[in-house]
Amino acid sequence: MTETARPGTVHRASGTRLSHRDRVRAALASQPVDRPAVSFWVHFPGEDQAPDGLATCTLDLQRTYDLDIVKLHPTGMYPVVDYGVAIRLSSDGLGTTEYVSGPVSGPDDWSRVPAASPDQGELARQIEAVRRVRAGLGDDTPIIQTIYSPLSLAAKLVGGKLTPALMTTPSLPPLLARLAADVTAFGKACIEAGADGFFFASQLANSGFDRDEYERLGVPYDLQVLSALRPLAWIVVLHLHGDKPYMHLADRYPVDALSWEDRETTPGIAEARTMTRRSFVAGVGRRVPLASGRPEDVAEQVGQAVADAGDRGLVVAPGCTIPVSVSRENLQALRSAVEP
Repeated sequence: MTETARPGTVHRASGTRLSHRDRVRAALASQPVDRPAVSFWVHFPGEDQAPDGLATCTLDLQRTYDLDIVKLHPTGMYPVVDYGVAIRLSSDGLGTTEYVSGPVSGPDDWSRVPAASPDQGELARQIEAVRRVRAGLGDDTPIIQTIYSPLSLAAKLVGGKLTPALMTTPSLPPLLARLAADVTAFGKACIEAGADGFFFASQLANSGFDRDEYERLGVPYDLQVLSALRPLAWIVVLHLHGDKPYMHLADRYPVDALSWEDRETTPGIAEARTMTRRSFVAGVGRRVPLASGRPEDVAEQVGQAVADAGDRGLVVAPGCTIPVSVSRENLQALRSAVEP
């Protein structure tokens, strides 16, 4: 039996302290927890070019903050490197990379995108990073790999510029189906290497992209990936990036939880509770207060997120990648704020 909680407090499981794995399972199922689960992720520019660098930085972060979910966070352009995209370090303050050149310059080029395999190249390096992180963590802490929707990959292949001509050509749907198969193969290999599940990111399922076009070019291929990987994973987080995301997808997709930039766009957590039955990975602003506020501002926002979520079904986390400039004091405040 759980204790009766006051409004704004956390429903806590009775008995001993939960493991990371059990706490996350309970959070995803909207069951009582001993404390709210927590996670965050940051890029490691210059250190994430090889599996050992990414794994070492990821393990160091976990040893410092003892998070409930470890999200593998390679550079955001990793999945298109093997297709021939050249990248460079971005200056956006997030520590990721950006497009320089690629294999697609016009509609006819979709059919010429080369093959990619999880057995070689950048994808193989990311699988090796999973293997090293799992070996370093042991079995208690869940690991999720970051993967992208096929339509997001298509946008990355052209530097983000999906023009009407590129989207209406008959050669795009076959490419999206192939990209979905490639993401699925990579995901299966990550599970075999020790991952527990996925952070499935759609960067176009938002108000900046026509909803009907997303139904045509996004949804079928998202479902192709998620339906194949769902039976293999016990954590699947759907990340809807951008302004006013298409929240209705959360209940249509076979996922456990929804991540979005709840402090930078609408809806907030309280409203989102009326829109989906999924658990949330959300609650803290990556720029305000994490990058620009004080530790006490971070702690206050964590408390508000827990209250807005109704004390259940929440992994406290930023809405997206946190800037590399976020102070250790603010990150520790985020971690400490979930403790009783």
